[in-house]
Amino acid sequence: MKKKCFKCNKTKKLSFFYVHKQMGDGHLNKCKTCTKRDVKDRYYDPKAIERIRAYERKRFKDPERKKKIKIYARTMRAKYPGKYKARAAVANAIRKGTLKREPCVYCGDPKSQAHHRDYRKKLDIIWACFKCHRSKEHNQHVHSK
Repeated sequence: MKKKCFKCNKTKKLSFFYVHKQMGDGHLNKCKTCTKRDVKDRYYDPKAIERIRAYERKRFKDPERKKKIKIYARTMRAKYPGKYKARAAVANAIRKGTLKREPCVYCGDPKSQAHHRDYRKKLDIIWACFKCHRSKEHNQHVHSK
């Protein structure tokens, strides 16, 4: 079965639309691509930044949210113990003073983070700012604030 997106006017398979029980055919009238774009545009809208920041601050104070974050962290630690140990080794070395935070190797931003290319080599890292780390090391696009 096919459906036409009211946003992009393209006819697509029903699997390209989110399920929505209140709609006649049980699917949203906007395709997933258009829906995701709208959500992203709304989230990064400069006029909405303060409202979103307030929402996020409130959201992270919720006890239920804190509980879920703790469970997620525990699960990831158990699933990827090498990653956890490598990050802990870097944090301990910085705290001891044996490792010093350096500027981003790509753009020179002093606010950088450690990136492991191999978690077995715990202190073999490069320093990269958040944007460069995501784009250069993980091929992910980062939006500007």
